[in-house]
Amino acid sequence: MAPAQIQTYYNPVGDLPFWWLVHAVADPRGVAFAMALPAGIAAFFLLRILALLFPVGSERGAPVWILAAAVIGLTGAAGQSTLGSTMNEWPSAAFVMAGVWVALRAPQSDRSAWLGAFLVGCAMGLKLTFAVFGVGFLVAIAMQRFTARRSVGAVAALAAGFALFGGYWAWILWRDFGNPVFPYFNHVFHSAWWEPVAFFDPARGPRTLLQWVFLPFFFGVKSLLVSEVAFRDYRMAAMFVVGVLSFAKAVATRPRRDPAWTFLVALAVSSYLAWLFVFAIFRYLVPLELLSGALIVGGVRFLVRERGLRYAVVATLAILLVGTTRPMSWGRIPFGRDYFEIAVPPVEPRSLVIVGYVHPLSYLIASFPPDTRFVSPANNFLLLDQQNRLEKKAAETIREHRGPIYVLEHRTRLPQDTWTAERFGLEFDTCDRLVAPMSGNEVQLCRMKRR
Repeated sequence: MAPAQIQTYYNPVGDLPFWWLVHAVADPRGVAFAMALPAGIAAFFLLRILALLFPVGSERGAPVWILAAAVIGLTGAAGQSTLGSTMNEWPSAAFVMAGVWVALRAPQSDRSAWLGAFLVGCAMGLKLTFAVFGVGFLVAIAMQRFTARRSVGAVAALAAGFALFGGYWAWILWRDFGNPVFPYFNHVFHSAWWEPVAFFDPARGPRTLLQWVFLPFFFGVKSLLVSEVAFRDYRMAAMFVVGVLSFAKAVATRPRRDPAWTFLVALAVSSYLAWLFVFAIFRYLVPLELLSGALIVGGVRFLVRERGLRYAVVATLAILLVGTTRPMSWGRIPFGRDYFEIAVPPVEPRSLVIVGYVHPLSYLIASFPPDTRFVSPANNFLLLDQQNRLEKKAAETIREHRGPIYVLEHRTRLPQDTWTAERFGLEFDTCDRLVAPMSGNEVQLCRMKRR
């Protein structure tokens, strides 16, 4: 019952490569290298996009613009911090960058628009948070050249890409819970298995009108507005300033419309606005972060006419943006002999393990005996006083279990774990530590006894 908290219900397709790598590759460094390969793919398509935006031969400074845009885009806080991790930002980002390149390569071609939409749909299927780029891509396609056939085809291709990687899991969630994105948007689907409300992280996002309008400047100073851990990155603020100035100059001078830049600007603005209103969690913006260099450099090139001054402004911005960036850190550990070096104390047959509150502990489950059951009645989306079907099922499982009961928790016991024990008439007995380097070896398994 929800052993991995709300993450239990995320599409597991994106995790299958990692699962296979851990089982097939003996050296954990090889696993880490392979897990970082999607970043290389995304970088490849970024360079192809930059070559289209700044064609070498048409302007003397093109190689400089490409270099500066690539350096800015590839050194962002979100991209660095999730590199090689199992957060699955980079595989979807690679699909998005491939889709953008396909659409820019032949801007007048409906087939290119459809193929690009399909690739972005694949990104959405792997990770739902990339739906903001699906919205942005459709808007960009329409702004680039609008016809009903082109837009309808793009929507269908986007849906097909989503169905390829996410359709099966969405069907499973619909079959089991009556909500294809369970538990999200449950105010729409009204699944009895969770509360009929929209689930969002209440700790993230803008709070005031000024923050809604100028959020990039606020999280440049107060990063926890848009992140679970601290970071520093001024790329979005720089894009905001350059974008506003470029828009003002475009309104005043009415330059000839460029389909490629129209597409890119529409994609960036639409995706950002969708992100702002739905998630406002910074690490979900890796594709926009990758494209930030192109937008900043392109904006400076549009605003500044004198070539020498252009070089100076772009170089200064690149140095400042790269030099001031501080990526997030969820914790990294040294490589060991195996990727997972876990040792679980003896567990009695037919045991029930209550997974403790909030800490990510479900990765330890694979090291337990196969007849062990796991239940999480209090976590990052379930509360003990809720009356939904999932919470009731978890409580029923604990109350009716007749075998041994344990609690898997962080060594610093949280009040919620004590409340869980009290709720079900349990008392903590003996506790044994687990060898769990990814949790700083700060995990324990406690035998429980009923009052």
